[in-house]
Amino acid sequence: MPSRRILLSGTLNTRDLGGYPAEEGRVTRFGRVIRSDAPLMFTADDITLLKQAGVTAAIDFRSKKEIMKKPSAFAQTPGFHYFHCPFVIGNQDPGSKAGVPPLYARIIADFPAMRQIFKIITREKGAVLIHCAAGKDRTGVVSALLLLAAGVPVSDILADYQISYTYLRTRIIEQLKRDPQLPAYFGRSDMEYMEMTLDQFFKTFGDIGKYLTTIGLTGEEKQLLKQKLFLPSTMG
Repeated sequence: MPSRRILLSGTLNTRDLGGYPAEEGRVTRFGRVIRSDAPLMFTADDITLLKQAGVTAAIDFRSKKEIMKKPSAFAQTPGFHYFHCPFVIGNQDPGSKAGVPPLYARIIADFPAMRQIFKIITREKGAVLIHCAAGKDRTGVVSALLLLAAGVPVSDILADYQISYTYLRTRIIEQLKRDPQLPAYFGRSDMEYMEMTLDQFFKTFGDIGKYLTTIGLTGEEKQLLKQKLFLPSTMG
């Protein structure tokens, strides 16, 4: 059986979106989309693990400033396609717990970035690894939309989102010790953040099919997205 969590030497939050229950009694497929925090270095074993997972490309959601400070290992490693698709918000602080869902809504509303991301995922032959800095916020939002596209129940999407804190907590605890002035919500991936985000998403767009049309995907591209990443089924 494929492993959901991929233990790279330089990341804590790398995991496959395969294995979730989806529509029509099916499950999402392994080796299609892998979400992660930023991989800043690779060992030979890391590259072997990525190849075994079928990864052929990576999409980096971080800002140009973030990348200049900490380049992605994919950009420096032959054998992978590397794409830079930043969101307008960059790595903006939400300012408070209440500010997290509105910040996520701005990510969702960044149609040019989302269109580019979904089109890349659709056309890539192998697995695509998506990442930002912690693999929690920008990556969490994109992952939620991809799981919605597969017909994964909201409860499983929430579970996938909130586990980021579990994997990142040792790093977060260390950062809080170094800087006790950091806010209490720092590094958290509490379920209510994504639950409120999805509630607003459905109110705004109706469903994921309509959203994908809004960002500029054709009917054929929506079908290819589902076939490539998850399920050979029809999406309206």
